[in-house]
Amino acid sequence: MATPPRKPQDTATVTAAVLSILSALAGAPAGSPAAGAFVSALRRRGEDLAGLGGVEALREARAAAIAADPAHAETRAGLIDSAWATVPGWTA
Repeated sequence: MATPPRKPQDTATVTAAVLSILSALAGAPAGSPAAGAFVSALRRRGEDLAGLGGVEALREARAAAIAADPAHAETRAGLIDSAWATVPGWTA
């Protein structure tokens, strides 16, 4: 069975998804299947952002994620940088 095509998205929608994924990931036990799934979803959203707006969209989403939870800024930055390491053009 073929996967249905995904709806077109804009950078604001994908950035909101990144924030949601990071919130969910914060509650997942490290190394758990759930954490792995959230990291994979975070990587895919990074790929989406890169396709929509390039490196600038990635940087803006990262900045928004950090600003949304300053108490966990370092953790969020590390998670994003790790998940997006394979996204073409991304450098932390």
